[in-house]
Amino acid sequence: MTIGTQLERRRPRATFYTTMSTFGSSLLKRSATTGSNEPAPKLGKRMPVPLLSLDLDKIEVGTKVESGSQGDRFVRMTYDGGRLEIALKTLPDWSRAPFAAGPPKTSDGNPLGTAWGMAIELSLAEYEKWSAFEAHVVKKLQPLRNELFPADAKKKGKAGLDENFFQLKYNSRLTAANPEKGYAPNLRIFIETDETRQLPKIQKMHLLEGNKCTRPVKGDVNDLVAKSAVVTTISLVRGVYAGQTGLGCKFAGTAIDILTNLQQTNAPENDYSGVEFIDQETPVDAPAAAAKEEAAEDGGARSPVPSHSEETGQFGGMGEGY
Repeated sequence: MTIGTQLERRRPRATFYTTMSTFGSSLLKRSATTGSNEPAPKLGKRMPVPLLSLDLDKIEVGTKVESGSQGDRFVRMTYDGGRLEIALKTLPDWSRAPFAAGPPKTSDGNPLGTAWGMAIELSLAEYEKWSAFEAHVVKKLQPLRNELFPADAKKKGKAGLDENFFQLKYNSRLTAANPEKGYAPNLRIFIETDETRQLPKIQKMHLLEGNKCTRPVKGDVNDLVAKSAVVTTISLVRGVYAGQTGLGCKFAGTAIDILTNLQQTNAPENDYSGVEFIDQETPVDAPAAAAKEEAAEDGGARSPVPSHSEETGQFGGMGEGY
């Protein structure tokens, strides 16, 4: 077989690929000109909106009341066409968590259920912004009030639920400031602990001078202790719920950075404002060193000062109210 014959046999295949390439190109051009007028979806994950930048006009509430799995009802709610995710703070700013995360407790300290929650302190501006958000949600849902609470609406007859009555149904997650106790206003969020579901992404790091952070390490819900410095992103779970407990929005903490070097402690401290510390080691006190040597010679004699456990009977003598 000559080379010319081989080229002649290969030519139709090359022609076929050229034809298919042209056909595919024409399809692309045709779809671009005859496709729908809907905008193409944005690629990539959208960043959470900072709380103070939350645009209430971009909050979209559904027109259909849906049934939940536990006998409740809900209405879906989105933000600018996507999931409602809010950054309470963004680094280098952070919030204080005044209490450890965990289930709510009764006045005598017993847990109420197993669902975990967490309080995040807010500034006055953030508190007012969240108040405006909640008022806006209630206003948007007013046309659906009779469908959300059909039993209550039935009792009211043809008039249905009063708008003010419906507004009072809303369960705010805000707690106002308490100047007498020194508490700032705070927002309570939900913390998922069920390992069969999506857990919050918790990281620990240090915030250094110059707005620099150390490399994050993985944390978990047990690291959410009292007085933590946190940077928290929250997400709306499903939508606005309505049930026997009322009306409300359930926001879950989905990403929490813990700045461990900024955590406060409840331990009492002395006031050192009247002195200046210098870079000089404290010398070993001679009497204390001599006493230590004497105790060693005596086989480890007991200290004349009782330990904390001895004073309290293994921590059991502080009383019920401690």
